[in-house]
Amino acid sequence: MPRSHTPESYEGRQKFRSVLLTLGLITLICIGGGVGGWMWYSAKMKKEAEEKERALESRLNDQKRAKINSTAPTFVKLDPFTVKLPSNAGEHYLQVEMFLRVSEGKVDGKIKEFLPIVQDRIKTVLSLRSMEQLATAESKETLGREIALVVNSVIEPQLTAIYVFQQPAADLRYFERIGVIPKDGSGSIQMTQVAREAAAQFWRISEMDLPVQGVLFKTFQLN
Repeated sequence: MPRSHTPESYEGRQKFRSVLLTLGLITLICIGGGVGGWMWYSAKMKKEAEEKERALESRLNDQKRAKINSTAPTFVKLDPFTVKLPSNAGEHYLQVEMFLRVSEGKVDGKIKEFLPIVQDRIKTVLSLRSMEQLATAESKETLGREIALVVNSVIEPQLTAIYVFQQPAADLRYFERIGVIPKDGSGSIQMTQVAREAAAQFWRISEMDLPVQGVLFKTFQLN
């Protein structure tokens, strides 16, 4: 039997099509809005990440320029330390007073800002050495480099991490133990993408590129 084409059925089909069209338009608008919102949010997050990356890159380049244009060295004096050393034959102590050779004067302000952490890290490094391990000139020189690294890791952690990762013989487990390599809450090594790329290829970081470039001992007495 042929389908009835009454005015009522025609009007019903038109209403149904209108409803479908409206629903389709609403769906497209919702999808478009969601996609647009996601694209806006992604672009915003990407821009913020790029700004952070450029900030590190800028600091790296500043370090390079400071190295080229450096004149007389700047020194920062730290308060004396007395640390008990590990020993199987009685108690032994190390009394030490030092100067930090820094790349520029404003590093002094950074050190003072984080002074309690700086002091704690230095004491950690000192307390891991026995009296016998500190008895030679070579061990004293190694200790000075490690102290410079732990201070750098506090005031410029990403740059210090790049330097450590570029050292072929670096004992990463030891540097993790004394807090040189930055970690996130899960215990994973925390480095930005620029830092990872810099560690891999772009920048070759030397001790003279770090804010704290060396340690001079004024007093170094074992008791």
